[in-house]
Amino acid sequence: MKKTVIVEAPGKINLSFDITGKRADGYHNVDTIMQTIDLCDTVTISRMDQKGIFISCDRPRIPCDETNFAHIAAQKFFAEFGQPDTGISIDIQKRLPVQAGLAGGSADAAAVLMGLNVFFDVNEDLFRLCRLGAEVGADVPFCLMGGTQRATGIGERLAEVEELPRCQILIAKPPAGISTKEAYARYDERGGENHPDIEYLLKQLRMDNLKDFSASMYNVLEEVAYLPEIPAIKRKMISCGSLGALMSGSGSAVFGIFDSRSLAKHCMRKLYDMSEAVFLARPAPHGAVVLDVRE
Repeated sequence: MKKTVIVEAPGKINLSFDITGKRADGYHNVDTIMQTIDLCDTVTISRMDQKGIFISCDRPRIPCDETNFAHIAAQKFFAEFGQPDTGISIDIQKRLPVQAGLAGGSADAAAVLMGLNVFFDVNEDLFRLCRLGAEVGADVPFCLMGGTQRATGIGERLAEVEELPRCQILIAKPPAGISTKEAYARYDERGGENHPDIEYLLKQLRMDNLKDFSASMYNVLEEVAYLPEIPAIKRKMISCGSLGALMSGSGSAVFGIFDSRSLAKHCMRKLYDMSEAVFLARPAPHGAVVLDVRE
């Protein structure tokens, strides 16, 4: 049995986001283009003598109990493949902010599934892990697959599309976060007047047209976001040369697409006073990936 497995857990942005209906079970059907980014958490899985699942995290605000997506993912894995005869320690080093729309919790869950698959030599294929991940959260399958994907259903049905052209992705997280549950509730109450043209966006990806793609991005949940920092950050990004800017997922993080690193870094400096955290990232072609295995 492996003693330690270290997994990289990339976050994601939504290059577009549409809600196409509400299901009887309370979930929403979506149509979104998702992209993994090279802003990542790091998840380290190791053996413990005491039985159980033990979560630790370097960020105090993150719950380390049974509500953590990493804990839920481990429980699902053991229910599927059998309980271990040893305890498991899962340590999470966070870079992805919480309540940001960057899939921090889902990325960690995907990393746990990927890591346990290697740790216990289960060697299950990615598609079965994705089916298991969907039981943890709608974004977990994407966080396992990664790259550029169109997601439908509740977000678990994935179809690979043309990759996002090379670019710089500037991400700014306002001081306040947004609860996903509250964002959907506000959308249900107020509805959405506009919707993204997903087919047009996919066409621009096929044409490698970063400029028109970026200018046409749209997120219906941005209509009901209540934080004034979101439009202010978008305006600043556009004024600094961003090809397009958008709130990711349910928010509150905003990202801008730049074709110039120098422009992105210049804008980055102007966003510090408006944001809790600012990151410069690039598109990543993969989801959760094992970095190291130590015997």
